[in-house]
Amino acid sequence: MNEKEYLEKLKSELLNTTNWQSPQMTRKWASTIPATAGVYVFKEGEEIVYVGETGNLRKRMIDLLDSRHHTIRRTIGQKFYSKLEGYTAATTKNKFPTHIEQCVNNHLCTKYKVAFKAISLGRKELEESIESMINTSKKLNKRGKRK
Repeated sequence: MNEKEYLEKLKSELLNTTNWQSPQMTRKWASTIPATAGVYVFKEGEEIVYVGETGNLRKRMIDLLDSRHHTIRRTIGQKFYSKLEGYTAATTKNKFPTHIEQCVNNHLCTKYKVAFKAISLGRKELEESIESMINTSKKLNKRGKRK
């Protein structure tokens, strides 16, 4: 199997309809995720909106609980809730105000599904391949292609 076939196989396995679940913004939920390297994807309806790769899926899902630790949370807060009264931007040092944090949690739990796959070899390449599929108007990833 060549590299392209390997990546297509991984992509097919990751995006398989049986892998999707509603994220729960709790440590209990995050503890059910394997503590292995892998790739994870968020979708809204049938459209992929975010993809990430990590050395530890469980730790990354725990990061998802805190706006200081995950870009998708900061992007959702800014994109969908920045007009709410009392909004202040989250950064890597400061969370959103409590009411915005609650909005982001609710948004993640009700609007998106997440799928993940343990992958030790080819994570970056798979992430980039999937990221190229994302409609730019829906895209929640912030960075461009890595070097």
